[in-house]
Amino acid sequence: MAKRNGSSTLSENVTKKLRYDILDGQYEPGAPLTVSELAKGFEVSVAVVREALTRLATQGLVIQNPNHGFSVKTASEEELKSIIEARLINESAALRLSIAHGDLTWESNVIAVHHKLSQTPEYEDGHPKLVVREEWSDIHRQFHYELIAACPNPVLLDICRRLWDLSEFYRHYSPPQQSVRDGRAEHKALADAVVSRDGDRAVEIFKTHIQLTADILFDHR
Repeated sequence: MAKRNGSSTLSENVTKKLRYDILDGQYEPGAPLTVSELAKGFEVSVAVVREALTRLATQGLVIQNPNHGFSVKTASEEELKSIIEARLINESAALRLSIAHGDLTWESNVIAVHHKLSQTPEYEDGHPKLVVREEWSDIHRQFHYELIAACPNPVLLDICRRLWDLSEFYRHYSPPQQSVRDGRAEHKALADAVVSRDGDRAVEIFKTHIQLTADILFDHR
């Protein structure tokens, strides 16, 4: 049992690191992911890497081809439009349900993670281009997850989390650009509306927030 648990932990760690590297744009869309090379780089077994890649394939970030192994997913503007549309529909519904069912503990969690997000620098210092810090990216994801965490529909939550990863893939895939938005103010307005239990206002702010991200991505592609 201990051995299986150890292997599972290794696989989870490799999955997390590969996931971040893919979302961070360190692999080009469609790039091959050679199991043996990754195993050597992570200093783990081939089986651990294969399990990690299989997990990422179920999340839509990796393509598993029986004849050609694994590769990073490809990218297309048509798919990005579909992802944005799906997020607007599904995440808005999950947000309404979360606001309707969330208790004081959930509300406190929203406030706490928003505070962490507002106090964490978004970009790396001293870099010629805007490079998002891994710590900020993790907290940003936690913030959006926490907003819908009280939604009582687990299937809807799974859909929202998968769509989040796919949209992050495109966000990091786009060339770095100078910031043209006040993301901190957008997140504050969203958190305030959620804590105030104003579902209509929260969904309106969320849709504007996501649509602005989409517009920036389309303009820079």
